Amino acid sequence: MSEFFSAVVSGRANLSVASLPATLLLSALPHWYTIYLAESNKVQGGWTNQNPRAFVARLNVKAANGKKLTDLEETILRGQSAQQNGFEWWAVWAVAVVFGYLAKLPAAEMNRYTLIHVGMRAVYNYLYISTKSRRGSYLRTAVFQLSLYPAVAIFCRAALALA
Repeated sequence: MSEFFSAVVSGRANLSVASLPATLLLSALPHWYTIYLAESNKVQGGWTNQNPRAFVARLNVKAANGKKLTDLEETILRGQSAQQNGFEWWAVWAVAVVFGYLAKLPAAEMNRYTLIHVGMRAVYNYLYISTKSRRGSYLRTAVFQLSLYPAVAIFCRAALALA
């Protein structure tokens, strides 16, 4: 594993392929953070790892029933949503990377798309967890839309190259 990280840092690894495990980990970070928040603050008695989806569902039910969530509970729900969005979007990115290489797109171009994608996903996670206002949520949405660009661009470039 250390050889992998060393190769990425030194530029000897394929950056877009290396972004696949990196974006999986990036997607999981909000989940780990919210587990920490729930445990350290004993939200609902602490994180219930035996059935984590039930833990999140109970918070959603509380909100759906019109009960006011604490700021911490809202942060936990946003973190879990950020995680879910990351895992949902990961497959699209992975397919884009594969199509980029099937189409033999230049490595520099793939690297540029990769840096944009990973950077935007990191900013998106931060905004998803920290944004508390409706107005602020529009910035998060704009960042999400920007994070779509690299995959869409790769698909378009691959469509032209593979015609």
